[in-house]
Amino acid sequence: MEGQTGQQEELFVEIDQKTDDQTYSDGEAASCTTDGNEIVNIIVTSDPILQGESMPRRYTYSWRRRIQKVLPLLKMDEYNRHEYDPKVVSLGPYHHGKTELQLAEDFKHIALEMFVSGSSKDVAYFYNKILEVVDNARSCYVDGSIDKYNDHEFALMMLLDACFIINHIELSTTDRYNKLRTTRHHLGMLALSTTVRDMFLLENQIPFWILKLLISLRYDKDEGDELLEMFLNFTLFGEYEQKGEMSYNHVEEPLHLLEAFRTRLVSQQSEVRNFHRTCTPQWLKRKKSICNDRVNMKSYIHSFRSVTDLKAKGIQFKPSCTHSLKDIKFKSRYFYGQLVLPTWYVSIYTKAFFLNMIAYEMCPNTVTDRAVTSYVYFMKSLIESPRDVKELREKQILFNMLGSDEEVARMYKEINTYGVNNAHIFYNVKEKIQEHYHNKAKTWIAELIHTYFRSPWTALALLAATFLLCLTFTQTYFTINPNLRS
Repeated sequence: MEGQTGQQEELFVEIDQKTDDQTYSDGEAASCTTDGNEIVNIIVTSDPILQGESMPRRYTYSWRRRIQKVLPLLKMDEYNRHEYDPKVVSLGPYHHGKTELQLAEDFKHIALEMFVSGSSKDVAYFYNKILEVVDNARSCYVDGSIDKYNDHEFALMMLLDACFIINHIELSTTDRYNKLRTTRHHLGMLALSTTVRDMFLLENQIPFWILKLLISLRYDKDEGDELLEMFLNFTLFGEYEQKGEMSYNHVEEPLHLLEAFRTRLVSQQSEVRNFHRTCTPQWLKRKKSICNDRVNMKSYIHSFRSVTDLKAKGIQFKPSCTHSLKDIKFKSRYFYGQLVLPTWYVSIYTKAFFLNMIAYEMCPNTVTDRAVTSYVYFMKSLIESPRDVKELREKQILFNMLGSDEEVARMYKEINTYGVNNAHIFYNVKEKIQEHYHNKAKTWIAELIHTYFRSPWTALALLAATFLLCLTFTQTYFTINPNLRS
């Protein structure tokens, strides 16, 4: 670009990473990693006809993890466009200053006072601690979004927002009656309950490490870590302790609270992986070979549909023993199958939660396995009517806190994944279901049971009809052969 020599230009390119002690020729890339942010220098030989230059130019591609904004395409959906905006509180700079959020903005100063009141330090101490790392905090947001704030204004914003979140964490995990009474008095119960929903929003985040920094300055390490763990578990699963022991020693620090929720949601007890780190040199080197493999798209297309459809084919549904959205299994027995699905509490916040998780997984520079998007995609294929919701609810897979089964079915229909999912995550499960679905012997027995034995009355009717048929056959037989009577 003429007239912009010396400025940083960002390119999205496919590269092979190399170690720092290797040499590079034109067209190759060198990379280094600093503070979890990858800076890749790329040499590109300019086309003299297109560029008007003959000398190679150096481009710098900055792979920095940032708190992203929702893609404009997602906000074009008329059913969901408002699910990305906060209703009570702004966290971070993207929605800061909106007049409709002023109530929570005023309360943030009260939250700061309550946070400081339990400490031997004053406000200036915590403010200066944030000011010391303000450059790192500013770099967590997309370019141009924080230009109107100087360092002091931005540091104060981070401090107030973090104290607001910490206040809610304490309300959710500890017995703080006076703090709850103060919060409820200023916000009201409706705004207080809606705060959780606003914490799920992609554009309503602050750096997670700022939260941990302030908590570490206020609590002992073990107490602070336990506070965060309890909050994540209670918010997602309605319980303070996660089933099974989970280790996060080798997991990269979440960038924000939404990412922390996601990590907890898709992690297996025995397998906690860092999907940001999947974009390693080994992964990048494999990418070319993966793309060159011939993919049989037919194997990814399955004919089975809804829960009702699968039930008619003898497939039963059972809740998983874990909360992981990836814990979906299928077992095929002699005359029936069993599909194991994770439990989920469907509430008024579920739609915003899933939509913002999907928006996060679709963001540029966000390298994940798209597990939440794939889970929602799979559930949308299972839920086509209120009858499907009823079956999953009766099997304690879905806990309906939203309202009627019709509302739940409509909610899943309105969550748009745009056909995006990771076909590999549940590929084996879908293949096993498909194999069972097309097994004539298993499905014939299942359909017989489903049609004639789903209630005592249909079973009695079948037995009565069978008895009458046998009686008619016997009578006809002896009518044809009267000599056998004697």
